[in-house]
Amino acid sequence: MKSFFLSMSLLPIMVYAQIHYAKLEPVETYPVKSEVSGKVVFADESKEGQIGGFAPIVKIDDYVDKEQREALNVALDVLKKTLVLTNEMIENQKRVYLRDKNYYERIKELKTKSKTEKDRIFATMTASKNQLISLKEKKMTLKREIAETRYQLAQLNDRIEKKSVGAEGLYIYKVAVRKGDYVNPGVLLFTAMDTKRGKLVLFLDADEVENLDSKKIYLNEKETNLKFSKVLKIADNVHISSYRAEIVLDKPEGLFSKLIKVEIK
Repeated sequence: MKSFFLSMSLLPIMVYAQIHYAKLEPVETYPVKSEVSGKVVFADESKEGQIGGFAPIVKIDDYVDKEQREALNVALDVLKKTLVLTNEMIENQKRVYLRDKNYYERIKELKTKSKTEKDRIFATMTASKNQLISLKEKKMTLKREIAETRYQLAQLNDRIEKKSVGAEGLYIYKVAVRKGDYVNPGVLLFTAMDTKRGKLVLFLDADEVENLDSKKIYLNEKETNLKFSKVLKIADNVHISSYRAEIVLDKPEGLFSKLIKVEIK
C-alpha cells in the first residue's frame, strides 16, 4: 500500500483547463446606414462577398443637389467679383470725401464765403461721407453673403458626398437596398466587415479570469502566444456569473463563423 502511494506521488502533476468553443467572427461589423434622404439610383449587389474598392456600393440621387451646387458656385463667383468692384468704389469714394473734407476745412473760417456757400459745401462733404459709409455697409453685406454661400456649398458638398456610399477595404456582406428604393436617414444600406482580423468571444468563469496574463491560450489544441485583448470585469447580463473576454487574431486563415476550440491553462 505504501509503495502504491509512492508511485502515485511520482506521476507528473496534471494541468487542467476548461474548454470553450468560440465562433471566429470578423473583428468589426459595420451596419452602414443612410445619412440623407433620397431615391436609390444604384445598388451594387455583385459586390456581396467581395472586398469593397473605391467605387460606391450604393448611390442616392444627387442630380438636384449638383444643379444647386452649380448655381451657388456661380452666385459665389458673382459675389466675389462684386466685392472687388465695391472695394475699388470705396477707395474712389475715400478720395472724393477727403477732397470735399479738405475743401470744407479750408473755407469754413473764411469771411469771404457766405454761410449759404459754407452750408452747401458742408452738405456736399456730408453726402460724400454718407456715400462712403453706404459702400462700406455694402461691403459688409457682401462678405456676409459670401460666407453664407460658402456655408451652403459646404452643406451641399457634404450631402452629395453622403449620397455615394462605399466601403473601401471592407468585406461586403449584404446589400440591403435596391435601385428604386427611397431611403431616409437611418435606413440600412449595406453591412460591411473588417475581415483582416478575426475575433473570438468567450465567457469565462471567475476562477479562469484570475492571473489570466500568466496563462497560455491554446487554439484547436495548439499553443499560441495570444493574449486576451479585452476582459470585462463586470459579469455578463445574459451569461450570468461569466465574464466576457475577446481574443483578436491577425490575418485569420480559412472561413469565418467556424467553431474554434479554446483552452486556457
